[in-house]
Amino acid sequence: MKKQCIVVGLGWFGMNVAKKLAEEEVEVLAIDKEIALVEKASKFVTKAVCLDVSNSDAFESLPLSEFDVGVVAMAENIAMSVISCLTLKENNVTKIIAKVGDKNHRKVLEKIGVDEIIFPEEYLGLMVAHKIMNDENEGEKQN
Repeated sequence: MKKQCIVVGLGWFGMNVAKKLAEEEVEVLAIDKEIALVEKASKFVTKAVCLDVSNSDAFESLPLSEFDVGVVAMAENIAMSVISCLTLKENNVTKIIAKVGDKNHRKVLEKIGVDEIIFPEEYLGLMVAHKIMNDENEGEKQN
């Protein structure tokens, strides 16, 4: 059975997640309130929906419980992120991954039981440091 993922928020992060999953043949439902972003995503995802998720009732028409993974990619708006995460959780989405913008946002999502929390700046900072260290080690090997 194919994996199914719902991506809420189609900024740079969410759009890239949706696109990569679609390339790997994961069934993707992409959601955003901006029609231009929804139209862009509709070219590669299984289904794209224009929806304002500031109210949990907005999700009522969607079969959320059918999804294995939910990605909430709205770090800029903590309230919409929390509503989206709670709604996915209440609808038994198996795994919820959310992007956060700061430590307070992270704390709130930890309290409501989000499975995986991504702080992009922290993650990328660690990746850059590891890359520098590995590049430095490769340079020592060549000498």
